[in-house]
Amino acid sequence: MPEHERVSSLRARLTQMMALAGIPLPGLEADRLVCGALGVLRASLHAHPERALLGEELERAVEFGKRRAAGEPLAYILNDAIFRGRGFFVDKRALIPRPETETATCLAGAYLERIGHGVFADWCTGSGCIAITLLAGNPGFEAYAADSSPGALDVAKHNARLHGVDDRVKFIECADPAEAAAIAPASLDMIISNPPYIPEAAIETLETQVKDHEPREALNGGPDGLRVIKMLLSRLPFFMKLGAPLFLETGGSDQIEHIATAGQYIADNMKLEQIFKDHRGIARFMLWRKL
Repeated sequence: MPEHERVSSLRARLTQMMALAGIPLPGLEADRLVCGALGVLRASLHAHPERALLGEELERAVEFGKRRAAGEPLAYILNDAIFRGRGFFVDKRALIPRPETETATCLAGAYLERIGHGVFADWCTGSGCIAITLLAGNPGFEAYAADSSPGALDVAKHNARLHGVDDRVKFIECADPAEAAAIAPASLDMIISNPPYIPEAAIETLETQVKDHEPREALNGGPDGLRVIKMLLSRLPFFMKLGAPLFLETGGSDQIEHIATAGQYIADNMKLEQIFKDHRGIARFMLWRKL
């Protein structure tokens, strides 16, 4: 590697590296890698193409490029992901926030705005992006954020501090709602959950940056993808007020049909009220209501 290199040359070199690796939009990816390595905005790259990079910053940019070309997600390399217009810290301990999940968060946010104040829970919180986004937009609410992974909860706690809502959220390390002794029965105004829902055998069919880098426990929904969903539909209602909604993300229409027609694991006091599509038009979200 050269002892120094100009921004214009490095951008061209990383763009070629991304293209050879089959990364979509290789020029944009290269620019984001260089920006992340240097801690500058993209406009600075275009304004100062002659800038010479030396030592650690050059090594860091090239190392970022190698990691991305090997399939590591950009969000993990830069420790940054955007969700509903906010930046969140992410690393391999938590799933990268998806655009699909923004839809459910928007629906839940509209409900919170209507009722004005109260307490909700975000189950399988991961990076905390859902709970934190909802708290940031609804100052009259407090929240519980539950996850079985202590690493993911550490990421979520960091993000809560980053966005100034850490005084309104309590974190719970558990998977099974039956273990959530901190939450009083019939106390929650709403629950939202993006649980693991990928069938175990299907994980190996996912793209490299998902199956080889994102946490398996946050993807694996068991043999049919419904292991966690079944548990949540049977046990979460215990914590919900009468009339409270549960916004549930699923793997799509096939899972929704199975859930809706195989009700033996669904609490008797839960009613499926509506199904929503994501931004790609895929039926993905279920709205349940406690009767």
